[in-house]
Amino acid sequence: MRVKYWHKLKNSVMKAILVTGTDTGVGKTFVSYNLLYTLKEKGLKVGYLKPVETGAIDLPQDGSLLASLTGQPLEEVVPVRFRLPLSPYAGIMEEGKDFSLQMLKEHYLRMREKYEFLLVEGAGGVAVPIKKGYNYAHLARDWELPLLLVARAGLGTINHSFLSWHYIKSIGLELIGIVMNRFEGKDVSERTNPLIVEELTGTKVLKLPAVDGLLLSAEHRELLARFVGF
Repeated sequence: MRVKYWHKLKNSVMKAILVTGTDTGVGKTFVSYNLLYTLKEKGLKVGYLKPVETGAIDLPQDGSLLASLTGQPLEEVVPVRFRLPLSPYAGIMEEGKDFSLQMLKEHYLRMREKYEFLLVEGAGGVAVPIKKGYNYAHLARDWELPLLLVARAGLGTINHSFLSWHYIKSIGLELIGIVMNRFEGKDVSERTNPLIVEELTGTKVLKLPAVDGLLLSAEHRELLARFVGF
């Protein structure tokens, strides 16, 4: 299995992606965990990078979870941390400490060479500011990363998904697709939301169910891996 997937990866431009969201709390870390879990099962040497994690009072929760999966040191996974649960730029303003965008990019480039597949996870949505005048869309452009957009399944997702898609496309970024997360069947809008978002954006949508715990079923994990090209 490893030979098959490594051969495919070497011939693919998608050695790294940015997982972003339409909002906070939509399940970016959940999707990231399941994608990396699946690719690791296939034999790939996978890495995870959350350039900035906020709300890290003691340890960065997202980074710690993914580091436990990939076996990476936490310092590599989350190079910049803020205690308050804010955007990175707001963290700079509130906590009075700064960081270098060039340092972050150099860190990313070293990791890109180290791992066969690298998943970069943003904070909040694609327009969330990392520093003054610089957001996650700018980071994706500068780091040459295609994006995977995670959205919620229920009411309100059409507007959030369309506006995120429109912004991503407006600055010329590549969007792999939209993952609608946590389908439960309780909200009647769940039946039509994926269809309408696909019509509005011309972008494929993957539906993922709500589950107890961290892992999707093997079938849904495989669908997710195929969705991003593996």
